[in-house]
Amino acid sequence: MNESRNTPRLPVSWRAAIQVVPGHIVPAKVVNFSATGIQLQTSVMLKEKQSYQMMMEIPSVKDASARTQVVVKASCVYTILSGDAYRAGLKCTDYPPEHRPLLESWGG
Repeated sequence: MNESRNTPRLPVSWRAAIQVVPGHIVPAKVVNFSATGIQLQTSVMLKEKQSYQMMMEIPSVKDASARTQVVVKASCVYTILSGDAYRAGLKCTDYPPEHRPLLESWGG
């Protein structure tokens, strides 16, 4: 299958958490990662065009047991109901510069 995106998605399975409102954080799972955004699965519906603070636990490409928590700002592009959970596409910004090598090792 050919990928027609400018930045192809990489299927992953990373733990994450997203702050839906101040003081309310819900668990999530990153299922796709690319240089321009992510797709995650969560139990709550995120609002399109709204910004969220989130954390992703990204493993090292060389050693999956070595994980780094990366906090980013993300803007919701879409949300769809998929089975008993929601899938949301998010455009991520404000990646911390110290995590750039880790993100680039995953193609981001």
